[in-house]
Amino acid sequence: MKMNNTHIQEIFNAQRERQYTFSNSSSAERIALLKSLKKNLTVFEPRFMKALELDLNKHEFESYATEFFLLYAELKHVISNLHDWMSPKIWPRTLSNPLSRSVSRIQPKGTSLILSPWNYPVQLTLAPLISCLAAGNTAILKPSEFTPNVSSILSELIQTTFPKELVHVVLGDAETAQTLTQLPFNHVFFTGSPAVGKHVMTAAAQHLSSCTLELGGKSPVIVDTSASIEQAATRIIWGKYTNAGQTCIAPDYILVEKSVQEKLVQALIHEWKKRYLVNNEINLACSVRIVSEKHWNRLVHLKTDAIQKGAKIIYEGVSNIEQRIMGLTILENVNDDMDIFSEEIFGPLLPIFTFEKNEQAVDFIRNGPKPLAMYIFSRNRKNQKFFAYNCTSGGVTFNDVFMHISDVRMPFGGINNSGIGYSHGYQGFLEFSHITSEVHASRLFSSSQLVYPPYNNKGLISKILRLFS
Repeated sequence: MKMNNTHIQEIFNAQRERQYTFSNSSSAERIALLKSLKKNLTVFEPRFMKALELDLNKHEFESYATEFFLLYAELKHVISNLHDWMSPKIWPRTLSNPLSRSVSRIQPKGTSLILSPWNYPVQLTLAPLISCLAAGNTAILKPSEFTPNVSSILSELIQTTFPKELVHVVLGDAETAQTLTQLPFNHVFFTGSPAVGKHVMTAAAQHLSSCTLELGGKSPVIVDTSASIEQAATRIIWGKYTNAGQTCIAPDYILVEKSVQEKLVQALIHEWKKRYLVNNEINLACSVRIVSEKHWNRLVHLKTDAIQKGAKIIYEGVSNIEQRIMGLTILENVNDDMDIFSEEIFGPLLPIFTFEKNEQAVDFIRNGPKPLAMYIFSRNRKNQKFFAYNCTSGGVTFNDVFMHISDVRMPFGGINNSGIGYSHGYQGFLEFSHITSEVHASRLFSSSQLVYPPYNNKGLISKILRLFS
């Protein structure tokens, strides 16, 4: 049920009041909350599986692998390390102030807003919440209206697990999200498109709220002649067609060395047919639907616009329009006049470009916004290093896709157009934290006494200060 503005304000006020006491909670208290979340998540898991099937036609196995596996791994890692993360850091004494004690202390940022997307609606709602609670913050969650069944169960899970003054789910559409972003949250965590991310950041700027933006962009795949073409095709197809390509780190396009282009194309077609067709019909059990008619029409436009402007379809897989299951489409002759060239595709359309020199591939990537992910298929270590060190992206996986997000110990995040800040593990904990530096001066002597005015007798002190600068 959609909340009115008055109710939203009441929840926000209650959470801001609760934040004063929750800020001083111990690691044991926060770990207890996370264990409660884990326990209830396992109870609700079968219902989430059914909801994901209803909203996105996700198979239970894919749902577990891409949603719950990462959440359970995140919970285990955070619970195991939270006490150490929260511990103050004592810095060594300095010669400039030998009797003082310097300490860095981790504090919560405060009341937080988590705006989550529809493509991985469970994982991308709860993973930021884990970091948020670990850091000692209260949170309002706004899941997507495009996955209503999942959002409804998320609301029930949170209501069962936490008091509303600690964590609460607000259901609604884009207008509700806009209402929420106008409130003076201490931190906003948004996952979605760069276009919407700009609006979120603009709204947060009115209150000077800090932001974590997990966005997307056009993540490239590079395939050179040293790569195993069959293996590359298998892994690229898996990455492109998982969740119907509706993944922020999905391979957006391929840059392939020209001499192996044809071999790669045939391998891609063979692999997709083998994995996703049964008797020349789309295998509904393994194929995720496009989330809405609006998003289906956007993908149809990208393909139609490209064809009208000179792109060539190399292969077009069979689709099931009634179920909104779109087959793989591979295109060539794509150029910068086409919308598919500049927009994040977020679906099973796959443009292929060729290069003859490594510098050409690097220049192609550099001429666009910095991507969230880059995938380099090469057995040549020199080439691997050249591509990775001469392009900037949120993360890199060599000879596979997605793997850099699977290790929850490592920070995950974009750069510029593909995002700001990090999620997962210790870096996710820090996103919701403020580091306070404290200096405890000695009652006997403080070096600040050396710089009190008047200054006309500070010649010796000046020389001493220069020794330490």
